[in-house]
Amino acid sequence: MIALSRRRPTSITVFAVAFLGSALLVFAEALLNIPDRLSYLAKLMPAVDWSRDAVIVWQSMWLSIALIPIAMVWLSAVRFARWMVTIMAALKLLGVLLVAMKSWRMIEMIGPAQLASLLLTVLAVALLFTPASNHWFKDRGGTDPAVFE
Repeated sequence: MIALSRRRPTSITVFAVAFLGSALLVFAEALLNIPDRLSYLAKLMPAVDWSRDAVIVWQSMWLSIALIPIAMVWLSAVRFARWMVTIMAALKLLGVLLVAMKSWRMIEMIGPAQLASLLLTVLAVALLFTPASNHWFKDRGGTDPAVFE
């Protein structure tokens, strides 16, 4: 882990904020519309006995999963995390494009929170490939003068 006292590049910090914002948007929208999310999940996975509590746990799980790459990038400069986030974003974008290709009317099924989340995710991925971010991953945060051997 890179010491918290180390200064992160602005692109890495904005990545963390954007990716967290993306996850929080979807999380908040789901919690504000639990009945809708419950019916959606019941159609998606009918074998599961969905309840209000199960939906909250499901959404909390996805929020926690989103925190993992943030920690990997911001705390440890793990190179693999950059590609993991890129693949996650590409799959998310592909899903939206497939819905749009099927019918433009179906794009209405994707709410504004999901579209905003997608845009934040794409922004976060782009920030992972800036020169400052490349240096962050290459240098893995550099040496910390506060750490004594």
